[in-house]
Amino acid sequence: MSQIELILLARAIHIMAGVTWAGATFMLAGVIVPMGMRHGAEGAWRWIGMIARRMGPISGVSAVLTVLSGMYLFMTLHSHDRSTGGLILAAGAAAAVLSLGVGLLVGRPTGLKLSKLAGQIDPTAPPPPSELQRIAALQARAMLSSRVTAALLGLAVLAMALFRYAQAII
Repeated sequence: MSQIELILLARAIHIMAGVTWAGATFMLAGVIVPMGMRHGAEGAWRWIGMIARRMGPISGVSAVLTVLSGMYLFMTLHSHDRSTGGLILAAGAAAAVLSLGVGLLVGRPTGLKLSKLAGQIDPTAPPPPSELQRIAALQARAMLSSRVTAALLGLAVLAMALFRYAQAII
């Protein structure tokens, strides 16, 4: 496979996986987690747990593919680029890596704990106050994690979209 073919393959993977990752992250932060926060007492966390079990692996694989293909593209095409556009691209790449880190190190474990708790609670009886406090703390952590992850990923997406036009903007 030639260098140009590898670059085209990496770009295709980067774009498709990035769209999947960003879409899943924005949906999680903007719709799914807030619904869980509002309707958790009504049993919404059970449904959200089912969604997360399906969406989590897809989002995680997409995130890893996006970051790995992006690293390859950056090293191949922009490793010595110290222009304004290159710096914007590097900042976007850093935001994407941080987003992946927050998602893997905070969001995923929190979601797994919430999902496990939701499966243990009897929906017909109110949970004890200690469980409610634990759920509330996990929900707050999930909300914060999803918002931070989405914000970082949003910065990364904007940087990728705008880096070529930095000279015209600045």
